[in-house]
Amino acid sequence: MLKNALRLITNFFEIYVPIGAFFVMFGTFLLQVFFRYVLRSPLTWTQEVIVLSFVWVVIFGASYTMREKGHVKFTMVYDMAPPRVAALLRFAGNALIASALFLLIVPSFKYALFVGFQRTAVFRVSYTVAFLPFLYLLISSICYIVPELYEDIRVMRGDIEDSSDHAVSEIIRESVEASQNIDATEIFR
Repeated sequence: MLKNALRLITNFFEIYVPIGAFFVMFGTFLLQVFFRYVLRSPLTWTQEVIVLSFVWVVIFGASYTMREKGHVKFTMVYDMAPPRVAALLRFAGNALIASALFLLIVPSFKYALFVGFQRTAVFRVSYTVAFLPFLYLLISSICYIVPELYEDIRVMRGDIEDSSDHAVSEIIRESVEASQNIDATEIFR
């Protein structure tokens, strides 16, 4: 029950809010182009909507990318290491990242509240609306990193043989090595 509610909330913020914000941003952009270049009467509010929508798309979309493990990783050394060494490397990197994100929570929250007195030029929306999504990114990223830390601890203790993403990279490495052993002259016969 709680897991379903949590999934519904994360889906709302990480899938539906970015989709809606993207449509608002794109529609506003088209409207801005039409009014500026066709009617020769630019609108003042469109830039504000586009910027706020872009911020929401990027930040909430980045949270979804963390959830799906779709972010860029430099894993050349990690992929070649044995499972326990790879777990140690990933644990060290993730612990460093999670610690940095954790240390940013309170200052980010304070700053988001601090800029609340400032308002956007046209709609008079509080800047807190623009900065609070970053707090969601910090917290959700930490929540997505913690299970990986736990998995790495289990690998290092020997409870499980390998971490899920290292096992996948091992399969990829083996398939690349196998493809390199193919004789190209046999392909064209």
